[in-house]
Amino acid sequence: MTREVAGYLARLGLDERPPATIATMFEIHRRHAERIPYENLHTMLGSPPAIDAEATLVRVAAGGNAGYCFHHNGIMTVALRALGYDVVPAWGHNWDTDAERRDVHVGHLALYVRGLPTDDNPDGLWWPDVGCGDGLHEPLPLIAGEHRQGPFTYRLELRDGGWTFHHDAKGSFGAVDLFDEELTPEQETAAHRRLTHPASGAYARKLVVQRRLPDAAETLRGCLFTRTGSRTEKVELTAYDDWRDALRTLGVALQGIDDVALRGLFVRSLAAHREWMATR
Repeated sequence: MTREVAGYLARLGLDERPPATIATMFEIHRRHAERIPYENLHTMLGSPPAIDAEATLVRVAAGGNAGYCFHHNGIMTVALRALGYDVVPAWGHNWDTDAERRDVHVGHLALYVRGLPTDDNPDGLWWPDVGCGDGLHEPLPLIAGEHRQGPFTYRLELRDGGWTFHHDAKGSFGAVDLFDEELTPEQETAAHRRLTHPASGAYARKLVVQRRLPDAAETLRGCLFTRTGSRTEKVELTAYDDWRDALRTLGVALQGIDDVALRGLFVRSLAAHREWMATR
């Protein structure tokens, strides 16, 4: 186990090397989902972090931010392999409509873990995913049907070439098709560039910060904070100090970020939020 993996585990509150068991995988997943938020802050500030998993691991172990799915599931893959898990690479395509589903492109980095059978999952194949933002709090067994986690109900569907995950109706996206294939470095780089392109990238349009708690999912989208679970709470953050405090509460590290740049992002986000509210 490398020093960086040890540092990542220490950030999760695990100071010793844990055994490669189902219980350990679930504990790592829960702690990561709760403590290391999905976010595109640096992308919105004009400097999207590279998707190199080792570099992300160093940054996260030091208390910094991760990024989006390529970063989160990248370091999850490295950490689980270092602990002895059998990790199988995969990738995904997020969609909401049939038209979006047909327009297949790499939009999500995924992974499976195999070799951990239980009475309820005799095949021992699992889907841990800490890169879905408001998605999973714990790994899902790759078994077709409905799965309940806290106040959310998910559905897994087996299809040729992989699986389809259907999010809860309260979620921020509809579904993701998972493909049983490994991406080449060239494919990963091309997808990252497309997703974070400042003019057209899907992850460069609006600030999004999300974390998954046992009983809720919390999201800051632009200047609107939303907590979804058994009930929904929404708060408009129209003052800079309140907005910045929400970033910190969600677990975003602001050390080293220029305050002028952060204020500029808030001003742009607030203008877009007010324009959006005016159309409702």
